[in-house]
Formats: sequence, C-alpha cells, structure tokens
Amino acid sequence: MNKLLSLLALFALAVTSKAAPPVVSNVTAAQRAGTKLVDIYYNVSDADGDAQNIQVQVSADGGLTYTIPCVTLSGHVGAGVTPGTGRYIVWNAGADWNGQFVPSTKVRITAYDGSTPAPPAGMAYIPAGSFQMGDNLDGDTSAMPVHNVNVDAFFMDRFECSREMWLAVQTWSVGHGYDLGGANNAGNGHPVQAVTWYAAAKWCNARSEKEGLTPCYYTDDSQTLVYKTGNVNIFNAQVNWTANGYRLPTEAEWEKAARGGTLGARYPWGDAITGSQANYSGSGDPFEPNTVDTAPVGYYNGNQVPTGVDMANGYSLYDMAGNVMEWCWDWSDLTYYSNTSANDNPRGPTSGSNRISRGGAWDTGTINLRNARRDGNPPTFNFNNRIGVRCVRGL
Repeated sequence: MNKLLSLLALFALAVTSKAAPPVVSNVTAAQRAGTKLVDIYYNVSDADGDAQNIQVQVSADGGLTYTIPCVTLSGHVGAGVTPGTGRYIVWNAGADWNGQFVPSTKVRITAYDGSTPAPPAGMAYIPAGSFQMGDNLDGDTSAMPVHNVNVDAFFMDRFECSREMWLAVQTWSVGHGYDLGGANNAGNGHPVQAVTWYAAAKWCNARSEKEGLTPCYYTDDSQTLVYKTGNVNIFNAQVNWTANGYRLPTEAEWEKAARGGTLGARYPWGDAITGSQANYSGSGDPFEPNTVDTAPVGYYNGNQVPTGVDMANGYSLYDMAGNVMEWCWDWSDLTYYSNTSANDNPRGPTSGSNRISRGGAWDTGTINLRNARRDGNPPTFNFNNRIGVRCVRGL
C-alpha cells in the first residue's frame, strides 16, 4: 500500500440542535511514511459545548459510497470527544484494508452533538448517522465484509417485549380483527418467547392501532389492507416506512442500536463478556437451568446475580445480547449483505425463505451474542422458547 489518501472530503452533521450544530474544520490526513497508519487531524466546535460522538468513513469512489473498512481507530474518535482544535485520530489501515490500493480516497468525519428529541415512554432515541456494520472477528464470514451504513434516526424499545406487554396488546387485538396466534409468555416480567415472525409483525400493527398510531405493515402494495391475519409474506413495498406506528427493526437499525455508539466492539459494551452481563448458556444466572430460563427484561440493571454493574448500552438499551433472540424485518440473504447492501437505510433483499433474527438467546453460547452475529430462521420458527420481539418507531 504505497498510497492511500490524496483527496479529503469533510462533512459535519448534527442530529438536532439546541442552539447550533457542531462544526468540523481543518481536516488533514496523511499516511505515515513507511507504515500503514493514517494520521487524521481536525477541529470541532460546538456552541453548546457538548461532548461529541465522532465517526470516520472512507470512500474509494469519490464519495459515492463509503465502503472502505475503517474500524481500527484510536484517539479523538467515538463518544465523549471534547470540542477543540488539533483533535487527532490514528487509523490502522493495514489492519482494516491490508494490501489494497486506490489512487485517491475521500474521508468523511461526522460529529454528533448528543441532542435528542424526547422518546416515547419506554423507548430510547437512536441518532441518525453512519456506523461500521459487521466485523472481522471470530472467523464469522456471514458478518463480512465490514461496511459503512447510514441509518436515519429512530426510536427503539429499551426492553424486549415482556409477557405483560404482549398480552395487553393481544387482548385488545381479539376484538379488532387480529389473529396473533400463540406465544409462550413465560413468567411475569420475562420476555415473551416462541413468537413467529408473522405474529411479531401483526403484533406491531395491533400495538400501533391500540395506541392510535398508523400501522406499518400491509398485505397490498397500495397499503390499504392492514396485515392482521394469517402467515403472509409481506415485502418492502407493503411497508409504510414513514408511518408513526411500530415495526420490527431492519437488520441495520438493530445492529446500530446494539453497538450503542461503540466502534467495532464484539458486544454492546466492549470485547469481553461474563455471566454478570447477559443471559446465555452457562452464564450462571439464577434462572439457569429453570422452567423459565429467560431473565426478566432489564434484569442486568446493577442488581443481577452474579453481581455486576448496570449493563444498559450506550443508547440505554437492555438485553441486546442474550435472553431471547429478536426478529428483524429483513429477509436473510448472505449475498445481499456482502455484495449489494445499500449504504443508506438498507432494508434487506426483496425476497427469501428466512427472516433475520439477532442478539442470541439464553441457550446459546457467547459467540452468538456478538453485535454482528446474524441468524436466519423460517418466519414460522418459534420453538425452544428463544425468540421474541423488540419494536422501533420512526421519528
């Protein structure tokens, strides 16, 4: 790799602004002589004095797409960066992109000032912006290659759907034309289990209508027939993506939320895991083995056994690793993920036989709990009491 950078691009973005958005300026980048390290300097100011979340992307096609893996970073990057001059980042391009060459690239630095709109009750705000999707860890080829994805802001449930929440919507739905089917509801306070993808999608619609919101899922392209009954394979054109109702997260939304603003981490909080951080096979929590097996939603709040700290991730989400897997919207297709996944708000392939689920479960090993772990299951899958639901809403 004799030459990596010869052209720079600068973008400064803010999710919202209390007074003025952050401003990034004076960006310079150069490959360090005789190495595969890239030194990046920039200034960032913010009228409100907020700590910034700094992200870096690299493009090989003049800024059309930002697909060069850029994960191995150190310095003034990620969350908590203080505004100031002479901010400094080192990118280990040899670790992320060894042996590759392009005559010129563009670098994009994005600053977020942390301002957020008030989320609905029980939900968290996930800011707009790009993140590094996938990883090169643990030999998991289904999560490769690492690629940059931009996602619009959205709200996500802080907790997995509990037994009580599921039953409240199900009870309402019976008199409103819905057929949600059965689900293993475990114990009070525990996540609903054994939910099919079809039931999860219909439940999102029922929850929306129960709260006076516009449903997202329909059985026709004109989006007039709300999905309420049967096992219907609905497709992207049958989703009202701008509706204010509840829906399943896209795979990209789920992974961005799980990462909680971290860069390239194995788990929502870092690269290591113990039994005090999540519910998985062999974690040693009081619910294993048991007739329930799952832990209550939000159990890892600092009062868990084994003793630990509050394990909400950087976006205040619980159980993004372990407890029950969570259905996503996307059809499962490895080729789409590795070759054709869109850079902006990807919604998965147009068809398939399996749907994506994420997050691992109480009976799986720690490798299945990684942020980038991808599982595909038939939409009728509901056995082993290991798969549930967590909703998102658009802004």
